Amino acid sequence: LDMTSSYMPVEEYEKNLNSDLNGKKIAILDNVMKSIQDERIVANFNEIVEKLEKRGAIVERVSMDDALLQTLLPVYLIIANAEACANHSNLDGVRFGMRENGDNLEEIMINSRTKGFSSQVRKRFVLGSYSLFVENQDKLFRKAQKVRRVIVDEYKKVLDQYDVVIATAAPTIAPHPEESVGEKMSDTYLVADNHMVLGNMSGYPSLTLPSGFVDGCPIGINVTAKAFDEQNLLNICKAIEEETGLENNTVGGAQWILKQLSELKSTVN
Repeated sequence: LDMTSSYMPVEEYEKNLNSDLNGKKIAILDNVMKSIQDERIVANFNEIVEKLEKRGAIVERVSMDDALLQTLLPVYLIIANAEACANHSNLDGVRFGMRENGDNLEEIMINSRTKGFSSQVRKRFVLGSYSLFVENQDKLFRKAQKVRRVIVDEYKKVLDQYDVVIATAAPTIAPHPEESVGEKMSDTYLVADNHMVLGNMSGYPSLTLPSGFVDGCPIGINVTAKAFDEQNLLNICKAIEEETGLENNTVGGAQWILKQLSELKSTVN
């Protein structure tokens, strides 16, 4: 009943699940795959693709404009931070949100917003408010919105020719905190680490599911379909799950760990 929701009928997704891939057209977003340095992640992805082809899927590699994809992160940050700033502006501790004491109204608002949000969230608010300044709106916020539209239009051109677009979800496994690095402006970071914001920008149905493990850590594959084509998305993802053997992430992961431990024990013996 949300006024922003679609009036499109919703299918009985679970009841209608069908993992038949015969004739399904799948596009690999090659910009992402070419940016990944870890060959184990690439090998895992390629193995899944081969299995999908054996099931009758038509798999082709496509590329979008590299320069356009390199704008994903800055465009996302400008728009997302501005929206976060605007959407949370009423959480002042007076009318809405948690309230911290102060000697006057200004102190109450400052204390509430300082304690109520982490430093990272406050950082986003500062960046968002900067792009919303009247003198900055045209050169930052509105320009980012225009670039977003160009990106989504290009993405739609790809999806118009295929049932889904797929790529590895992330270029690396999750790093240890002490190994975490800063934001690098390489293709691996700009494209492979941020390509899933295409789902945020477009609003197209997108799903990430586990595809295997590297060094005991899970890796995944991202699948995106046309607008209102959730059933097709879920059907293709079901086929992927059947091939990975990870229909249940927890059980599949546990089985994989037990298998590795068993092999390790055999090696030690």
